[in-house]
Amino acid sequence: MPGLDDRFREVSRDVPIPHPWNLHGYLEAVAEYRGREITLHPVDTAVLAGSGCGTGSGLWIAKRDSDVIVYGADTTQWHAEHIIAHELGHMLLGHGPESADSEAPHSFSAITELLPSISAESITHVLGRTDYGTARERDAESFADLVMLEAMRPPRRESLLHRTFFRGR
Repeated sequence: MPGLDDRFREVSRDVPIPHPWNLHGYLEAVAEYRGREITLHPVDTAVLAGSGCGTGSGLWIAKRDSDVIVYGADTTQWHAEHIIAHELGHMLLGHGPESADSEAPHSFSAITELLPSISAESITHVLGRTDYGTARERDAESFADLVMLEAMRPPRRESLLHRTFFRGR
């Protein structure tokens, strides 16, 4: 099984990180690659934190034909983009829904009011998760770190040396 570095390189070939960095350009490229519209929905971080959503910074909701990324709007631009890149990491790394914990009693009425077009069952499934230390979460966080590092790196100039010794990288 390939490691995260290999998976990141593969995904970055399919969906290149724009230089100069442009979050909306990257979102459009991911949406086109996946064939699904992606909508950003900024909310007050307190709404997320009070709903059982891990650290309260963001979440990905996969609807039938599109995706919604909900993130805390009351943070820095860099942090918001990192949160969004984390959720895109879940999408691009193929992290589908895990089995929902039907035992977890949660009330997500605030989120249901904010996102009326999303079923209560979908919201409960996403927000009902309790294990945020999983390999999927670590991979998505590392993916976001790599995206942001790559986005801030100056564009590389191709050289004969690089093409000779680092083919396919």
